Amino acid sequence: MLDKPSIGPHPRDNGLLLDILGRLECGGSTIVVVERDEETIRGAEHVIDLGPGAGTRGGRIVAQGSAEELMDNPDSPTGRFLARVSGRISPARPAPEDAGDWLVVRGARLNNLNDLTARIPLGRFTCVIGVSGSGKSTLVRDVLVASLEGLLPAEQPASGTPRSALKGCKGLIGWRGLTRVLEVDQTPIGKTPRSCPATSVGIWDRIRKLGSAHETDEIVR
Repeated sequence: MLDKPSIGPHPRDNGLLLDILGRLECGGSTIVVVERDEETIRGAEHVIDLGPGAGTRGGRIVAQGSAEELMDNPDSPTGRFLARVSGRISPARPAPEDAGDWLVVRGARLNNLNDLTARIPLGRFTCVIGVSGSGKSTLVRDVLVASLEGLLPAEQPASGTPRSALKGCKGLIGWRGLTRVLEVDQTPIGKTPRSCPATSVGIWDRIRKLGSAHETDEIVR
């Protein structure tokens, strides 16, 4: 029994994990995995899809079978996701090529970046991917964010020495229509990496009080 084993390892190592699970299966073991990873779902011989939503909207089996059978089941949210990824269902959002404005990083040279030029569509959800050490964080944080902080007036310090403009690249094109840049990094928002927004706003304190009150009632009864 495994609970979300794909969380933590790099995505390219997920194949190694699936190979190990396959060898365990061939040895006669029964493997049950709680997972949201697409590759793991497709590799399973039998998928049980719970839902249709979360919380009070969940709790029942909406579909089960192979990944192919889930894609043919209109009641399966997981099947609809797999169908979109497989190209069976056309995406509703416009393609990035339809974007009117682009942010272009030209000639980025920093750490592992080797004279890289990247085009980022504005007004779109863009994901930068690649293996560990390929330069993802360098491009986004050390070049793009740092350069925008040096160019945008709203990001300049109120007093003191202004930030220098470009960082780690020869040019940045298309930034003049932007007003500010917001960066959310991997720094924990609380005392531990397990902290979440619910922790910061005190929701858990109220939940604990409700739980302790319930336990007290049970004892009294």
